Amino acid sequence: MSDWQVISGGVTAPKGYRASGITAGLKPSGLPDLTLILSEVDAIAAGVFTTSTARAACVHYCRTRLQTK
Repeated sequence: MSDWQVISGGVTAPKGYRASGITAGLKPSGLPDLTLILSEVDAIAAGVFTTSTARAACVHYCRTRLQTK
């Protein structure tokens, strides 16, 4: 049994959050593959990153930004 529950309104259910998703062409399937979630007030950020030794510059940038907060 899964602990996940679908919440009406999804990630924008909590007051003060907005979200958008697009197809940026990262997935060969052509399905949506990029999401932006915006909090209208200060919020805590977290990230899960690749363990690969070959990391794109954007991964390094995001890891650094999260560590400095």
